[in-house]
Amino acid sequence: MLKFLRGRKRSRNAVLLIFVGIMALSLVGFFSAWSGGASGLLRGAGGSDSAVAKVANYEVTVKELKDALNNFSQQIAQGQGKAKAEDTANTYALYGTQVLDSLIRQKVVLYETNRLNLAASDSEVQSRLRQIFAPWPGAEGYRMRLQQAGLTPVSFEEQLRASIAQEHLRSYITAGILVTPHEVEEEYRRSNLNYSARWVEVNPGSLGDKVQFSDSDLQAYFDAHRGEFKITTEQRRSRYIFIDQDKAGEAIQVPDDELKQEFNAERNVRQVRVSQIVFNVPKQPAAPAAAKNAATADATKNVADKKPSPEEELRKKAQEIVQRAKGAEGKPAEDFAKLARQYSEDAKTRATGGDLGWINKDDKREPDDPLSRTFNMQKDEVSQPINKGDKYYILKVTDRKIPTFEESRADLLKAARSRKSYSKAVEIAAEAEQKFKESKNAEAVVAEINKNSGAQIAAVRETPFFSQGDTVPGLGAGSEFGTALFELQNVNDVADRVNIDKGLAIVQYVDRRDPHEAELSDVRSRVEQSYRAEKARQIVGDRARQLAQAKSPDELKKIADSMGLKIDERAGLGASDSMGPLVNEGSRATVYKLNPGEVTREPIKVEGSDTQVVASLISRKEIDMGEPFRKERASIEQRLLDEKRNMYFSTYLETTQKQMKESGKIKIYDDVIASAIGEPSAPESPFPGRTPGRPSRPGRLPQPGTPRGQQ
Repeated sequence: MLKFLRGRKRSRNAVLLIFVGIMALSLVGFFSAWSGGASGLLRGAGGSDSAVAKVANYEVTVKELKDALNNFSQQIAQGQGKAKAEDTANTYALYGTQVLDSLIRQKVVLYETNRLNLAASDSEVQSRLRQIFAPWPGAEGYRMRLQQAGLTPVSFEEQLRASIAQEHLRSYITAGILVTPHEVEEEYRRSNLNYSARWVEVNPGSLGDKVQFSDSDLQAYFDAHRGEFKITTEQRRSRYIFIDQDKAGEAIQVPDDELKQEFNAERNVRQVRVSQIVFNVPKQPAAPAAAKNAATADATKNVADKKPSPEEELRKKAQEIVQRAKGAEGKPAEDFAKLARQYSEDAKTRATGGDLGWINKDDKREPDDPLSRTFNMQKDEVSQPINKGDKYYILKVTDRKIPTFEESRADLLKAARSRKSYSKAVEIAAEAEQKFKESKNAEAVVAEINKNSGAQIAAVRETPFFSQGDTVPGLGAGSEFGTALFELQNVNDVADRVNIDKGLAIVQYVDRRDPHEAELSDVRSRVEQSYRAEKARQIVGDRARQLAQAKSPDELKKIADSMGLKIDERAGLGASDSMGPLVNEGSRATVYKLNPGEVTREPIKVEGSDTQVVASLISRKEIDMGEPFRKERASIEQRLLDEKRNMYFSTYLETTQKQMKESGKIKIYDDVIASAIGEPSAPESPFPGRTPGRPSRPGRLPQPGTPRGQQ
């Protein structure tokens, strides 16, 4: 079991929190069981001493359950700032399973401590009392302080006795748990980890549309996978009226007064004058195999002495130029044109002080073009170094053309029409729906709508046969279209309008056919989708393996650029920080345990998807294992030991409780619970933004009948 637990370091904190929560709730149950404060507050006929559950010869009473529920409800109300807590029936509906389970767990602890003869002695209880009430207030003072808390000496001392017994049990069960020096060192390294990494994500979702195929490729794939495309349910074919949202918007008239209210000159800047300083990333010559091996050995021996890569040095230099151009540490900003003439490596603009002239926002450029950022910059603002491909750019906006309303009118009108287009499309679709249901004639309805609007807003379209749940081209993923069609009862019936991709549709039921052996023409869209997905997965594997051939972070970047793949890079990462899709620490450890300058030799497969990642370690801060580690060694060892013991003890109790339930030693009396708790009203949800009500599973009130432990 210890080996099993060691392999789950990520879950140990979660398990610890659950265990602490269970014990805390049990403590509430123990204290509240003697407080007597809940009597008469609840509906139901179950007596306070009636058992709702039994653990061997120990009982969980109605009173214990009600008191625990009341205390739990009050804590939730206080945490949410509510004046009134939920009534007990509602609390049970929401949290009953968890509360009852914690009370049962408490009885399991009592059962085990007595079975193993680990009960607390009177002297231990007296000693603990004097520790808690130091200095000792005397017998009368002790009684008064407990009375103020709603407790009696008997109830408090019984609870204390149970707590000490649990400590005995935990010590007994976890006595063999140890923490090795290696584990302490690894935890210290992990806690102080600080590294920089570069990675490339290869995602099949972005590659499917790029897959090329012929009809013969598709036919061959279909023939090889016929069993996957059997038509086992009814299929239907439809005709529908499509209302184009964009074209509906184009017909909307928006007065200038309304456009002027939206006009903001700063947001509508379309032209800026820009200067640049450009640095080329140095290309590293390929090193002989012997040199590479020597470099790797040297890095392994002393990471701290490893020199930064040429690109790291370049980034540092670029950052220094930015500081000089902006002015830093009380120094005035230096002339950007002069810096460009001195440092820029772009031959075309260096002689002119980096001046690129006026840049238009509407010019076609790549999404990651650094110039796109300049339209959000102020005059005389200097950017941070921007990496694109094998270059770093520093940009300065030297002038901006602030547009007038007339110059911005076309853009303002386009934006206003876009905002209003959906409402207009819904209005037109409502009219089309009414007329289509009356006439059943799609062509006539479309002709009338287009004539009245003076634009080709509506169109008649048809679908092939498809089954409910299939993805139909042009209708968008998760469309309501199919549901609307299959709810119609008779051929020629017309459904209510539904939203689809780029507009709305009013669908008409045209034809149906029963399940049958499919031909390619019947399921072509499904076959295309499956074919693209399979080929995309193959491309992902091929590209990821090519990326993993890189010998350095710079080479990884070069290969990714040649493939058109995005490079991600981040500095100051810790062990718990995600790297893109790598949210599992185990997969990230593959990266941060590399030597600086190395690339993962095998692609990292992202858990739960077909995405693969290739990563490189740029740098890692050397961890001081000297005096700082020695100062923390004892506290780390104790923390790890506590975590291990808590996790092991929690697992032990969980396993024991499960075994006792399976053997019939734990019984839950549903009829007593139902009688004592009563039915819930409609509770206010404890989670803001969620619909109030009872959960379908955890809080379902039990029905009278056989004890659950005997089912």
